[in-house]
Amino acid sequence: MDTHSPSPEAPPSATIGLAPPQFDLSALPPRILRELRASHVGETVAVSLYDGVAGATTDPEVLRFAASHRRVERRHLRLFEAVLPPDRRSVPLAFWRWSGRVMGGLPAWLGPPYFYAVVAGVEAWVDGHYARQIALARRLAPDPDLLNLLEACRLDERLHARDAARFDPAPPWTARALAGVAVFLSRVGVRAARWV
Repeated sequence: MDTHSPSPEAPPSATIGLAPPQFDLSALPPRILRELRASHVGETVAVSLYDGVAGATTDPEVLRFAASHRRVERRHLRLFEAVLPPDRRSVPLAFWRWSGRVMGGLPAWLGPPYFYAVVAGVEAWVDGHYARQIALARRLAPDPDLLNLLEACRLDERLHARDAARFDPAPPWTARALAGVAVFLSRVGVRAARWV
């Protein structure tokens, strides 16, 4: 039996103590560089998603959940910032930050079932996205440090999805629909981030 009970406190991060990978970016295949750019954007959006919650709700449990999960996402972002210099990052970062704030603020404003459904849906999708990146990196650039970074981030995202889903395991169909829209927009965003 699963004894984990939902907590607004984030689970310990798998990235604690993880140093940024040290490798020559010029030696990486262009496809891996595009994936790193997409991951940097994804973590930028994630931090902004949780930033968007603060002005959208007064629910103390949602605010605690957002603050604690934001700390983990911020750790991820710092790691990707250390790996990817500014000239290799996506150009419209202000747009990505705004998108994240909307993705967090709107469901938080609509209520906890919407917020938790969006977080659970998006984080579950991000778990799969990292899994695909890991498989690609193993094939094209099997650097152990890079793989450790991607695997640690994936583990955290999986835990975030599970944590959010446990807060509201049966959200209304409208919350599930909003989560579906957020996942679709995440897919579109990743595709765009690889190129701009």
